[in-house]
Amino acid sequence: MTKTYLITGANRGIGYALTEELSKRSHTQIIATTRDAQNSNELVQLKEKTGNIDIIELDVSSEESIDGLDDQLKEIAIDGIDVFISNAGISQGKYSVKDAPRDIWLKHYKTNVLGPIFVFQILYPYLTKKETRQIVFVSSLAGSMGQYIPFSSSAYGQSKAALNYTAKEISSELESEGFTVVSMHPGSVVTEAAKPIFAKLDAKTLAVFEQLKITPIDPEESATKQLEVIDNLTKESNGKFIKYDGTELLY
Repeated sequence: MTKTYLITGANRGIGYALTEELSKRSHTQIIATTRDAQNSNELVQLKEKTGNIDIIELDVSSEESIDGLDDQLKEIAIDGIDVFISNAGISQGKYSVKDAPRDIWLKHYKTNVLGPIFVFQILYPYLTKKETRQIVFVSSLAGSMGQYIPFSSSAYGQSKAALNYTAKEISSELESEGFTVVSMHPGSVVTEAAKPIFAKLDAKTLAVFEQLKITPIDPEESATKQLEVIDNLTKESNGKFIKYDGTELLY
């Protein structure tokens, strides 16, 4: 039986690595979203190579785009979706709270919190068609209150904390329906988008990272290990915040 995954933000970084790794599996369908299919050459080439990827356009920061998601899914997800990996998000720069511009706050909350919520609302009926019923919100340790890391990420960290709350709340609401909903810390992944941030880390932050044994990893390693965790999710995993290596984290 074919297992269907929907991954948002699949055209680059962690999302692409997840898509590429899953595409190697038999009896697997991947619905990969990107904001602009015409400019997602690497993803299109992967689709042509593997034959088990459907590409649809989705901008999680756009209500209009999200509203058009159902029309794109009606034909390709007629039998439902097993696993929703909410990966699309932004991390624009390193600001202190006092210095972060208003538009940075609004963009992060719209993309990292509201976008995943609205996409989940559209996908819910598709997820209920399958028995798997798994939802993975790709979050960050930067959004943890219980294991707070003392460096400024302002809008990014706060939006991921709100995403974590969302995951926890949905896990409670849907537990009786057999859903497994988790937040996932993918690691300190050095994507193209993250490279400028890592390059600007000051000595104090680097010292904190070293003390906490936070080591940068590449998207491929993150994706491989995240999928190992996802493959082994159980009903007891519901509501947990999990690191890519399987370690449980504090919200």
